[in-house]
Amino acid sequence: MLTQAKNRHQSKDDLFLQRLKNKQLAKLTQTIKNTSHTYEFQNKLAHDRNFNNIEKTVQESWAAAVILRNANVFGETVYKLCGKLKSIWSESNNSEEFAFFKKEVEADVDIDGQFARISKQDITSVLLSAEYSAEMFVRKIQLLKSMGTFIIDHAIHDAGKYAFLFKNNASPVEKIKQRNRPASLFTVRGRSGVLSKTYREDIGILDKATFDQLDPKLQKILTINGLTKIRPLFRTRISHKLADGSRAFVERMFDRDNPLLASISGSTADIFIAAEVLDDKLNQSQLDQLTLSAIALIVGGGYHAMHEVINIRSPHLNVIASIESQMRLKNCSAELQEYIAALHDACDRLR
Repeated sequence: MLTQAKNRHQSKDDLFLQRLKNKQLAKLTQTIKNTSHTYEFQNKLAHDRNFNNIEKTVQESWAAAVILRNANVFGETVYKLCGKLKSIWSESNNSEEFAFFKKEVEADVDIDGQFARISKQDITSVLLSAEYSAEMFVRKIQLLKSMGTFIIDHAIHDAGKYAFLFKNNASPVEKIKQRNRPASLFTVRGRSGVLSKTYREDIGILDKATFDQLDPKLQKILTINGLTKIRPLFRTRISHKLADGSRAFVERMFDRDNPLLASISGSTADIFIAAEVLDDKLNQSQLDQLTLSAIALIVGGGYHAMHEVINIRSPHLNVIASIESQMRLKNCSAELQEYIAALHDACDRLR
């Protein structure tokens, strides 16, 4: 009776949000049998032209856009880490290694068509900025990703030469790599190279046909000025088993009918490697917030699906519930209701 009375006082959007949270929590642990990752030729499609579950791609794209639009709610850990990176970037260091580090990061963030592109002359101002806009937030995440990429590609091979990067962390660099690029996820990756590239103005992982069918209110949420991209298209494939006989990541996601874009995300691992190098005292709550930030950049940019991101350091994370709790904690309940209503209307329209 109490449950029935409570439900009578909840709006349709509240009940929709509750179903989303419960559904995502189930997907974290359960394997779904007899599901399909194909594009069906019928009146009501469950999967898009990239073979992904349409309902889930809409929800994941929505999540990335909501996180991006609320840097003041979700950006605390990223802004803290960029303050530490700023201290490194601004050092008076005339070594060849320091010059090489800056050159490589500048090249990595200034690629034509890249989501959250940063020109090299703007890097310092991005690191210094206290502006909580979507554009500034995602550029800060991009800089953390690029630092992590440099560590994996270069600094890890001779940490002594790059001691200026590791002054905030006493862990062996190889241990940091193992924690953030576990062999169980990366040994068997299961993806193709880039098959094509498409200019997109929307946030997320939707194919064009799905985006065009969305309710205009959700289309508006998924479109953020200044954040366009040339989106790459990969293909994933079921691969050989792991050495211990267990199923590789792609197969596990396939069995749950979770969207697959490019298999487990190396760029997410790079963000966490940079984060751990900059601050080895991050707690799980901060790591989970960093996972949400990674979703903003990497799902928002159309590079990876959500589970390809969260499985790096937050496989337990219920993203929908985390978005709700953090927005309510920051007194953003009214904005949250608007986002939920738009997603609800869009999902009803797609059914």
